[in-house]
Amino acid sequence: MAYEHTEVPVDRSQAALRKLIQAHKGFGLAVISEQDPQGREASVEGFQAKVMIDQTPCVVKIMAKVRRVGNREQEERRIWRVLYYHMKGIFEAADSGVMEFRTMMLPYIVTPNGMTVAEQIMPRLQLVLTGKMPKLLTEGS
Repeated sequence: MAYEHTEVPVDRSQAALRKLIQAHKGFGLAVISEQDPQGREASVEGFQAKVMIDQTPCVVKIMAKVRRVGNREQEERRIWRVLYYHMKGIFEAADSGVMEFRTMMLPYIVTPNGMTVAEQIMPRLQLVLTGKMPKLLTEGS
């Protein structure tokens, strides 16, 4: 598994992520760490930040599930390395012109109701895949 044995501290990965986002005219990085006190739900680690999409600041949120493993600290180090390199890959693909930034960031854009585009679409994904999506979302405009 990727970065399973990383020794890079969480704060260093977060600082590198902040620097990366700022270098691409983003700002306002907020770290999110949610743990279920009863242990019934999966814990999550991630961040929310503002990035520029078509000269407009957009809030994006990227979250990762924390595996239930013996060493939570190591798992958090792994997650933050993955998040850093995920964003680095997105920026590099966009900077090189290989892919469009807004296409890659679309799932992570936070909409006015506080949910990401992905969170809104995932429950209806099967409808999208089978062509049974309501007309409102399938008509081109």
